[in-house]
Amino acid sequence: MRNKKILTIPILTFALISIGLAYAHWSETLYISGTVNTGKLDWGFDSWHCLDQGVDYHCRDGFACAPGEPRYWPDPDGKDVGWQELVPHDYDKDGDYEVLDVILHNVYPSYFTSISIYPRNTGSIPLIIDKVIIKNNIGTVIAIIRDVPAPVVKLDLNGDGKDDIEILWSDNFGKQLDPGEDDVEISFWIHVLQDAPKGATLSFTIELVAIQWNKYVPP
Repeated sequence: MRNKKILTIPILTFALISIGLAYAHWSETLYISGTVNTGKLDWGFDSWHCLDQGVDYHCRDGFACAPGEPRYWPDPDGKDVGWQELVPHDYDKDGDYEVLDVILHNVYPSYFTSISIYPRNTGSIPLIIDKVIIKNNIGTVIAIIRDVPAPVVKLDLNGDGKDDIEILWSDNFGKQLDPGEDDVEISFWIHVLQDAPKGATLSFTIELVAIQWNKYVPP
């Protein structure tokens, strides 16, 4: 029995030394750090233009035309009665205009005009023009247009239950803009309808929606 006790002591001592050695070694932790710079999706209206710069234009309902007839034409008597006003806004204060107010002054049934907008990609990643949102003068959404080709859309601007104008968007939905590019024209036609109110100023707001190029899903 005594021999067993004597044998146990060296074993226990060796075990303690082993544990001590396990905790006495040098250690060092390697840390890995990195920096991720994300891109910026940003754009704005670089310029805008309207057809009516003097003599009024006219068109038929639905922008229809007979064979050999133009879809719109200048007033045969050279009348300059109605006009449009375009007011850009930079609501997010980033230095780019993203919203455009369209104000129609002294217009009348059969009055026609065309508006062109030229967006510029001011961000660092490619983008695609996805859709347009149209709001009335109190900020209510009255139309969202995304289809290609776009249909003729009638709009009640004053909420009286009667359509005041009809619009027709051209192409370039789904068009890609690389950073710095501004070579895409977004245009639409406007025709004042018979039920437009007399003595009123008609207005609406245009907001184009752009998304990053690899997230675009065609309609």
